[in-house]
This record gives sequence, C-alpha cells and structure tokens, in this order.
Amino acid sequence: MLDKGVVLFEPGEILDAIYFPGGACVSIVTILADGRTVESASVGRESAAGLLEAITNQAATVRAFAQIGGSAMRIPAVLYRARMLQSPALAQLTMLHVRANSVQAEQGVACNAAHDVPARLARWLLMTHDRVGSTSFPLTQDYMAVMTGVQRSTVSLAASALKKRRLIDYSRGQVTILDRPGLQRQACECYDIIASQFESLRATVNG
Repeated sequence: MLDKGVVLFEPGEILDAIYFPGGACVSIVTILADGRTVESASVGRESAAGLLEAITNQAATVRAFAQIGGSAMRIPAVLYRARMLQSPALAQLTMLHVRANSVQAEQGVACNAAHDVPARLARWLLMTHDRVGSTSFPLTQDYMAVMTGVQRSTVSLAASALKKRRLIDYSRGQVTILDRPGLQRQACECYDIIASQFESLRATVNG
C-alpha cells in the first residue's frame, strides 16, 4: 500500500525495487534548479515505476512519488533482473513497457509546448482515470498545475471551464469524471497516442 505523497525514489538513487501500482498512481517528475517540479509521466495499473532504472542498475534522474495513494506491489530489482535473464518473453515485455513510458514522456513535452491548457488538462485527467480505474480520485489544483506545466490560477480557470460544461465535477480536491466521451473530445490528440501504446501492451499480454 502506498500512502499519498510517499516518495519512492529521488534523483541520484540506485533503485532496489520496482513498483507495480494497483489502485495507486505514481507521478514521475523532473526537479529544476530553482526547486520547481515538472511532471513527465504518470504510472498506474498499466505499467511499473522505476523499470528502466532498476533493470539497468543506473541512478535515477527523476523523483517518483504516489500522486494518488492506493495498492501497489514492490518487487526487488535484483530478482526482477535475474528473472529477465531467464525469460526472453519477460525481457521483451519489459522493453515494450519502457518504450511506452518513453513515448508518454516525449508526447507530453510536445503537448505542453503546442496545446492549450484545457486540452492538456483533459488529457491528464483521462490518463489518471485510466491509471486508477475509478471515475473519482483526489487531485488538488496545485498538482493539476504541475501536471499541465502552468500556474495554479490558469489551471483553476481550465478546471472551472470543464466543470461548467459538466465534463467533470471538482470540489475540495476531489475530481469526478462525469462525461468521459465529452472529456475525450476536449482532449488533444496526445491522449490517443499515449493510450494506444498501453492498449497495444494489453493486447500483447492477452494475446
């Protein structure tokens, strides 16, 4: 079980474990010199946090923490690496997950540079919904600002606009998705690009 806000690893750390969220959602953030943080990816039930760092046994360059508390499994990195050497199928699946998480981070950079705040916020809300598997989850305006890379006042206006259109409800740090199809229409194409990576992974596992 991961409590909300608990830090899994910090920049410079050699990871001793990989985290597989169940109901939790883990945020991956880059820490700037002035102390600001920018989220590059989020990880939920679709993947794992710390995969690349653990399998390469290299120091982390980012911080990972539980954005939303919930269930998670913790597997020692040394055991996972040993199992990968024994199982080509696991090694291939792991690389596919690393690739999908890399695509998420790359697409997020392009999205923050090219798309407006309401579309970016809609994308992140949809992704969080996918990762925790619940239509209602805790999410503060301060963290929405980190997610979208804008000031709190700007994201507050965007969240209010989504609420006014009855796409979401938002009160006391709790977000509820009211109209997912409508929210998908509001989101930019980046959501579909990122989501398709993990859909392909699910098809690979189930196939």
